[in-house]
Amino acid sequence: MAEKEFNNHDAHAQQVPENISPSSEKKQPRALWLLFLVFVVFIAIVFVTQRRDTIDWVEDYEAGVNLAKQQNKPVLLAFHKRNISFCQVMEQHVYNNSEAIKYVEANFVPILIDVDKQPEIAKQYNINYYPTYYVKYPHSDELSEPLVGCHPRPSLFIERIDHLLNKIKQSNK
Repeated sequence: MAEKEFNNHDAHAQQVPENISPSSEKKQPRALWLLFLVFVVFIAIVFVTQRRDTIDWVEDYEAGVNLAKQQNKPVLLAFHKRNISFCQVMEQHVYNNSEAIKYVEANFVPILIDVDKQPEIAKQYNINYYPTYYVKYPHSDELSEPLVGCHPRPSLFIERIDHLLNKIKQSNK
């Protein structure tokens, strides 16, 4: 009889109390997973739609020159190396500045030459210091004087590039 009572007691211990249904136990983890999924989707949307603005560089030299010819715009050649601190300063403080972006994209077809990937183009232009910039009209062989070095203030960079542009415009007249 003790064994029978023990088994009956055991059976009651495993039964779910009347006020808690088995389906409510499953709903709580589902709700948490759904909340987690919504959070992950939200974060993904934020990261995908958040564009880090920077100059829209053309990284293929020939494609950039051809685009400049089509648009009848001068080319801004920017020679850089990723591991050079002055190039990193330009990327962090100038290339992502809204005024610099507007000025460069309105006046040039900007071509970024990564010297590690395209060393033959750097040799063609006799580049020995990074960053170095040139302004060139695609329909002529005329090239501006080089602008060499880091110009960490966007206004200074714009001013110096504008000087090169105006100088080469004068010589093309």
